[in-house]
Amino acid sequence: MARFNRLELPGDSPTTPQAETKNAPPEKRYRNSVASWMQEASDLRRKGLYETALRSYGRAAECERSHVAAWVGQAQMLVQLGEPRQAEMWAISGLKVFPHHADLLAARAQAVCRLGNHREAIQYNDAALQGEGTSAYRWSVRGELMTATKSPTASHCFDSAEQLEGDWLVRTENANILRFYNSPLKALGRAAAAVSKAPDAPFAWMVKGLCEYEAGFRTQAVQSLEQVLQLDPTSQDAKYWQAIVLQDTGFLKRIMNFFRRR
Repeated sequence: MARFNRLELPGDSPTTPQAETKNAPPEKRYRNSVASWMQEASDLRRKGLYETALRSYGRAAECERSHVAAWVGQAQMLVQLGEPRQAEMWAISGLKVFPHHADLLAARAQAVCRLGNHREAIQYNDAALQGEGTSAYRWSVRGELMTATKSPTASHCFDSAEQLEGDWLVRTENANILRFYNSPLKALGRAAAAVSKAPDAPFAWMVKGLCEYEAGFRTQAVQSLEQVLQLDPTSQDAKYWQAIVLQDTGFLKRIMNFFRRR
């Protein structure tokens, strides 16, 4: 877990940014408040910068151990970063502090699903959906579980998440779930809906472009990635994927060229 050595588990000695800056001006102290770190994490997440968002969620948890959204955010980011085992560890640690918290149960369900244990994941997600309150995330995880198990109800679950929370990021992250399970055409519809809701969000366009590329719509993918660069000329990810797409003239064309050279 070297990549994430700034994360802290409950047994660790807490570090408090407030203590480091107790004599600092008010504006400096505010930048180290839980609200400030959570806002920073959200902003980074909306840019698709999951590793730096993970650190900001971690700093929020350092500021206020009882801020459950910071714990959930860290587990979610670890899943997005391809670290489901670490995400499950984090969710388990969070559940020791917040027993039976529904979004932490959903986070554990998503991590366990990514690890391939669908039966156990469904049990955790069932408990999450029966828990207090409701959230789009619990239904997005349900959609992932149904996708992983090839259930026809997956689309309904994703729809439920998006109806509960109209935020474009829900649609974008649902699209990424479908991309993870090699369903780019299904993902594309949700990514396109995200772009319609937030045409000024580079990350929404990025995911749409990747869906188009993976679905075989190369020209459209180039256009979407170009839109990312118009909105954010510094996006290294968009530059990288644009180069990949432009160099990929298609599998069939490469096969034809191969036989022409023989």
